[in-house]
Amino acid sequence: MQDNSSASSDSRARPNVFYGWWIVAAGGILNALAGGTYHSGLSVYFLPVTRDLGLNRAATSLAYGLARLEGGIVGPLAGYLVDRLGPRTIITIGGLLAGLGFFLLALTPNFTTFLLVYVGVLALGVHMGFNNGIMAAVNQWFIRRSGLAMSITTLSIAVGGAVVTPAIAFMVLHWGWRPAAVMSGAVIIAAVVPLSFVFRRSPESIGLLPDGDREPQSARGSQSGTGSPRFGRYYTAVDFTAKEALRTPTYWLLAAATGLRIAAPTGVFVHLVPLMVWKGQSEATGVFVVSFVAFTSIPLRVLLGWMGDKWAKQKIVGITVLLGSASLAVLLLSGEDLWQLLLFATLFAFSEGVDGLSWSLIGDLFGRSSFATLRGGVMAVSSFMSMGMPVFAGWIYDTSGSYYWALIPMMGMYLVAALLWWQLPRPRPPRRVLDSTLANASAGH
Repeated sequence: MQDNSSASSDSRARPNVFYGWWIVAAGGILNALAGGTYHSGLSVYFLPVTRDLGLNRAATSLAYGLARLEGGIVGPLAGYLVDRLGPRTIITIGGLLAGLGFFLLALTPNFTTFLLVYVGVLALGVHMGFNNGIMAAVNQWFIRRSGLAMSITTLSIAVGGAVVTPAIAFMVLHWGWRPAAVMSGAVIIAAVVPLSFVFRRSPESIGLLPDGDREPQSARGSQSGTGSPRFGRYYTAVDFTAKEALRTPTYWLLAAATGLRIAAPTGVFVHLVPLMVWKGQSEATGVFVVSFVAFTSIPLRVLLGWMGDKWAKQKIVGITVLLGSASLAVLLLSGEDLWQLLLFATLFAFSEGVDGLSWSLIGDLFGRSSFATLRGGVMAVSSFMSMGMPVFAGWIYDTSGSYYWALIPMMGMYLVAALLWWQLPRPRPPRRVLDSTLANASAGH
């Protein structure tokens, strides 16, 4: 009787749904709004802004390139603040800045003020609140299931591209890009204030354990840094400090691989609607292809996240990045037939769908305590590597009337990234851990 009473009490004390999944849900909603209005939405704004402000494509692309540069500078600081202040504060500040940025963007009379608002307010808010805050929050709540959790969180970016972006496109095409920007800002602010209260610093802060476990991983013997490389169980019992992680070759190889993985599609995605127009399609069809990429990546993110928690994550990322290179080959060789462009979009969606899985490797390799700081450092590297790609693509088109020679180097970047991901090693434990292990071994003898 006593045991049954204890079990019943334990059942009442523990919620049916692990609270970490509510973190994923709240982050997913915010990411859907950011994905639909900012990430995918910017391709919809590209040509209307170019015409309205009297710019060429290289100039319009400069805004997106500078935003990448700004993200690289802000990333490490934002990550540090998330680790110190907790995700809720940074998500709230970032979300309010992003909403305000869209409001101000609608009022910009010229290219100079457009650049200042876009880079200094809108992009700053997105990089702080969405790119860093949400992913850091999810990493704190999951270890064994981090691949699936982060993939679901980033899946919502694709949902935003499939659902929110068409709504933005409707407003842009019928009412203009300025009213669409005002509506985007209003929706983001209305959502971020209540949803920010869902976020908690860690499961331990409310008496829970990561993944909803009832006892620590180490007590069950399943948390280890010696998992089979074949099956990719790279999550580690060791929490590296930021300094310790920065001393490992693995961290810098991961940063380079991530930078190339992000740089290659950045130039494509910013110009995706113009690319479809270059291929003989209308702007409306270009918007459809943008939504098609986002929609196709939705099931891929779940599938790849589930696979990553069972097999080698770095191998899965390498394969999908290779498919990204194949997608650009299809785009180069395709004609004006829509089915060929949709084949490109399907392959391209694989390289987009692996985003959450690749970020979860930071937590798997280096632990939880410094995740946001380390992710900010990787974001800095990837931002510096990718900031020039949209401008380069725009300049190539402005000077040649074609995107052909812009796509060739992007294919090469994908190929190098695939090789780096495939060969990514596991880091050696920090010296303090090795010394402690040796001391314990000596004491045992």
